[in-house]
Amino acid sequence: MACSTKQPSGQQPSASGSATLAAPPRTRSELVAEADRLAVEGEREDGPQGAKKLDQAARLRRDVWRRWGRRVDALEALELWRISAEKEWDGACEAALQLAVLDAELIRDPSTGYRGLYTAGLAHKQAECRKVIERAKGLLAAFKPADAALAELQGGGSRTATHEPGDPANAQEVQPEISPRASGPVKLGTIESYGSEDAARVVVQVSAPAVFKTGFIPGEGSQGPRFFIDISKASYSGKSSYDVGGIVQRVRLGKQENGTRVVLDLAQSAHRRVFYLPEPFRLVIDISKHAPRVAQRDVARGPVAVRRVVIDPGHGGNDPGAIGGMGLAEKDVTLDIAHRAAPLIARELGISTLLTRDSDVYVPLAERTARANAFRADLFVSVHCNSSESSTGHGVMSFVLASSNDKLASSIAARENSASVAASSELARVLSGIQSATRLESQHFAGLLQRSALSSLGSKYPGLVDRGVKSAGFYVLAGAEMPAVLFETSFISNPTEEARLDSADYRQKLADAIVNAIRAYRDGV
Repeated sequence: MACSTKQPSGQQPSASGSATLAAPPRTRSELVAEADRLAVEGEREDGPQGAKKLDQAARLRRDVWRRWGRRVDALEALELWRISAEKEWDGACEAALQLAVLDAELIRDPSTGYRGLYTAGLAHKQAECRKVIERAKGLLAAFKPADAALAELQGGGSRTATHEPGDPANAQEVQPEISPRASGPVKLGTIESYGSEDAARVVVQVSAPAVFKTGFIPGEGSQGPRFFIDISKASYSGKSSYDVGGIVQRVRLGKQENGTRVVLDLAQSAHRRVFYLPEPFRLVIDISKHAPRVAQRDVARGPVAVRRVVIDPGHGGNDPGAIGGMGLAEKDVTLDIAHRAAPLIARELGISTLLTRDSDVYVPLAERTARANAFRADLFVSVHCNSSESSTGHGVMSFVLASSNDKLASSIAARENSASVAASSELARVLSGIQSATRLESQHFAGLLQRSALSSLGSKYPGLVDRGVKSAGFYVLAGAEMPAVLFETSFISNPTEEARLDSADYRQKLADAIVNAIRAYRDGV
């Protein structure tokens, strides 16, 4: 009696007639390695092919997260989709949708999904893409946030202006609070620019607080997109055009009936943000290819993707910072600590590290954060030495940018800013809204830095005081697009702590503390 053997689905008979077993399931390590390979290739390749590989890497990391439940995989997928969605290719809209869906899935909040879809709709205006977005928003209609919350996504706010790519050329007026002179005539001074292919910062010096409006003009034909700032009652007598290069091609200035218009000629549509620094009064315009971070929610903490870190040695060049009683200069201490920390971060953690200054040179405060944004850093650590009028002040402190009623914190910020306490407090109020997306992570990292410093120093240096994490308006943290902390290592005005800061061992332990805090943050501690 003859009989036949049916092969299981998915298996083919071998030459000898036996079935070939299916390949064993791939491990998480194998899948992550493949995703990393695709991500590296995608970042190196320009155009649609690179964007497609980033999308493929994101899908792999999302699938790995869903299978093994490690939050770091979801965070990597979000980052990869964010980059892919910003590139010009056919799948940009789909990448933006996947980004919104995964973000909502990660924190189990449908309203977050609606916000993500709404933001995607601001960035992607193609008809087919809008249809898909509107359909997806319809499914989440029950979770639609209030109109005021959606308006914030479009850049509402009384003291800052934020715009998404492709928004209409409407202008909004911003009235600085710091001085009643804001209604009087002003003069524009130096125009500073820091440009790269992905991001740029333009700083306009103004003689006094001024009312300003912002607007965007989409590109048409051979004319590229333009972003403008109209400064009321402002006069200008300098050069009419400044070449920048990269995403901002040039800055142009022209007289208007009631003021001066500053125009940024852009290489492409981009995300824009304007804020002001109160004293001396400056307008800061940040331009970026990349979307702002989504505000953190109160979710279970897990590993975080940290690829790039910026260490900012405070002061430098003709700015010595605080000087101790024995003549020790803050600028020398901070640079040495940074030089000790940077190679350890690269060697032990495998993280790319950038120093805002590598020698005894002066770097403007606005340029330091601009460099971090252009580097696309995941963390920014500004290293300083504390100082007070009394020689008894002592301890380790860390600061984040936020408003506060703490008089000591405000006075320290004023010293670091070379400005008044009122101006530093105003800055904290101005930026408390636009940097809310990174505030929670900044506070968390600052706490890790405090603990790490006390652990590193405490066993050998008795009497060290934990002064905790404070909030204040530090100019150097203004406009940071990543979690940012100012680390006051010890009081150089205290004879005991100045002697410690002058020793190689103490500086090395402070550098170790920075490295260990970054490690703990990355690992989700």
